[in-house]
Order: sequence, then C-alpha cells, then structure tokens
Amino acid sequence: MLNLEETFPRKKAQRQVAEFLLRKGIRVSPDGGFYVGDIAVSSAAIARSLDLDRRVVTEAADTIAANPRLRGIFGKLNSTLVLKDVAPEMGYGAIELTVKDPSSKGIIAGVAKIIADANVSVRQITTSDPMFSNVMTVVTEKPIPRELIDRILALPGVERVIIIS
Repeated sequence: MLNLEETFPRKKAQRQVAEFLLRKGIRVSPDGGFYVGDIAVSSAAIARSLDLDRRVVTEAADTIAANPRLRGIFGKLNSTLVLKDVAPEMGYGAIELTVKDPSSKGIIAGVAKIIADANVSVRQITTSDPMFSNVMTVVTEKPIPRELIDRILALPGVERVIIIS
C-alpha cells in the first residue's frame, strides 16, 4: 500500500502534489517530466492548479524519480475517460453514491446486481481509492428508474444517492 504521509514526511506540499498526480492520473517520467498520456504537462501548470510554488512541484517530481518504488507507481499512471459529467447529454443515466466506508466489500456488486436485474446495462462504474474519496459513480445506458434508486439506497453501506442530470 502507498502511504504518502510516510513517503513525504515533513513535506506536506510535496505530498499534496503527489496526491494530485494520483487523482488526475498524471504520469511522472524518469527525468521528472509530467504527462497525461503522451501530452506533456508543465510543472508551472500543476503549481497554478494547486496554488503552490513551481519549485515544490519540481521537488516532488525529483523525489518521485529518485525513489524506485515511487518511480514504479507514478511512472505507470494513466488518466481515463469519466462519463459522469457528460452522461445526461449522451442520453445515459448517472448516479453518484456516497458510501459510509469506501473499503467495505460488496457495494459495487450489490449496485450492479440491482441494475442488471432491471435489465439496464452499466456503461461505467468509477470510484477512487478509499484514501481519496467515499464516492462512487455509476453510468447506465439509460436513466435509472426511481424504484432502483430506492433499492440501491437500501444496500448496506450506501449513505446517499444523487441523480446526475
């Protein structure tokens, strides 16, 4: 498991950079460059996004590049398409679930079963590492009927369901 507090002790700003890179899927090359796919991202752009000095971002990249374990993790990051925000425009359904404990087992399986039993196809399920978020998004081929929302809300561990429209 990656523990960024242990990895960046007494370097809170560098830890903030590392968390940002993980959340956004920004890869760090062996020479300390930043990439989304094959597109270079400047350290200045990352610094502006985080409201940090560019040198902090560069130092974080240097720390990552110098550590074989971190280099192995951050060197393989990749961003992915998330349909949540465009689902309504594409005619898909989308819901956002807040869960009590994001590391609990069976929530995704329970949600997928309820949706599949209603003969609705799931287009995408996205969730973050429990270290970052307790939110899960489900995009379906069509809007989810209200009775399914009630069944999903009844699942153990589901705290809230928001319909994205």
